[in-house]
Amino acid sequence: MSSDCERYENRFRDLTLPPFINGISSILSLANSVTAFGSKELEVNESDQLKQDVEKAYTEMSKAEKEASGLINAMTTDSLQLAKDLDEAKRKRKSLEEELQEKKDLLIWLESQRYLINDQLQAARSNLHHTENTLNTAEARRGEKLTGRDMGLGLMLLVPCVGIPMAIDYSKELNSTKNLLKEVEKEKLRLDAEVKKNEEELKNCNSEIPERNKEIEKLKDNLMRMEREVEMMQKAFRALADTKTKLKYCHNYLSSLQGSVEVLYNFREDLYSLEPHMPLIEEIFNDIQQQNSQNELLAYDSRVQKVVKKLRAILKDAA
Repeated sequence: MSSDCERYENRFRDLTLPPFINGISSILSLANSVTAFGSKELEVNESDQLKQDVEKAYTEMSKAEKEASGLINAMTTDSLQLAKDLDEAKRKRKSLEEELQEKKDLLIWLESQRYLINDQLQAARSNLHHTENTLNTAEARRGEKLTGRDMGLGLMLLVPCVGIPMAIDYSKELNSTKNLLKEVEKEKLRLDAEVKKNEEELKNCNSEIPERNKEIEKLKDNLMRMEREVEMMQKAFRALADTKTKLKYCHNYLSSLQGSVEVLYNFREDLYSLEPHMPLIEEIFNDIQQQNSQNELLAYDSRVQKVVKKLRAILKDAA
């Protein structure tokens, strides 16, 4: 990300420094002429020399300002795109956070379901075991009643007056036992189905929970990557904004200097005497000498420093 900022700064230097240096070099030539000509009426050739210096300074400064302005506009476009990408990354991060929470909630629900189904299974198994015992008891009773019925029929053959009541009682108890057996068998079938259903549900829970854990871990990894991406994009956005601010300071400096030169350029046909234009010319000289950290990409270049040093020496000698 810092490489992008360096790329912008290097491009700014490449595009603006050559015309800027040409422009201030023309102003340096103008300073030499101002010192030499003073406030006298200028000869045609002297006036032509000043016009050439002013025209070249204006052309080069305008080019430098235009290049700087174009680069800043390009940075604005890039900044808007980066802001859009950052918003999209934040949206994806939020979506992942919500999806992760949903998966966690589902996992909690599955865990609770597993405990619930396991309890239901244990209860169903216990009920089934109890029912199986009841069924065994009922079947044993049916066997006893069947035996009793046979005994009753035998007594009827041997002693009719005793066998008939006994056969009736055994027949009644046998029917009751058969009905109980039928109900118990029906309940056993229901419990068998319930146990099987609970076992299948528990099996599904036990297989689904590890899958959900894998999904959660994957979402966590994706979320971490997205968080890092958002963080990097935020840093890039801030760095780009800082670089843009630095370049805008330089552009403002260029724009101000170019504006002053443009005013002088508009009066170039009247350069037969320097005296009326000296306040503006001095303002241009002062603007060039204003060097600080805000316009360091221009002012701190060694070639610019060389021109500024010469300009200061000329103005110092003239004073």
